[in-house]
Amino acid sequence: MDQETLKKTIYSIVCNAVEDKVTDYEEFSRLSCKYFTLDIETEDIVSLDFIREEYKMEINAEIGIQLFGKSFEKGLEVLFNIFGNILAAFNPDMVFVENGTDQLFRKENDTVIINTRLDQYQTKYLSNEMINLLRLPHIYQELSN
Repeated sequence: MDQETLKKTIYSIVCNAVEDKVTDYEEFSRLSCKYFTLDIETEDIVSLDFIREEYKMEINAEIGIQLFGKSFEKGLEVLFNIFGNILAAFNPDMVFVENGTDQLFRKENDTVIINTRLDQYQTKYLSNEMINLLRLPHIYQELSN
């Protein structure tokens, strides 16, 4: 799928999940709503080679997310719903990291792998309710950070 189609499809998925206004910037490279801002990077990703090497995955896009504090809980739920819809639409392998290094979960070969080496805050936002929004089988395993 070309980059433009990818970005527009993600925009559509976000619009359906948010059920409120979603604003796009820079030709769908940045999406903003009342819960978060998503930055979709498909070219010139400085950290892409590092990500491929570090996590042994063929990653070709990076989505940076900034959740807004005042709506963090609801935003996280909407975000996991979006992840589930992205997984259904594209079936990509993916790694979800916090602060650029801590693997919270990854999806490989139709299975979500939840990291067992998480702190108390990370564990809180990987509740069963959130994981079930991904709509894929999951296992728990220690992942590198």
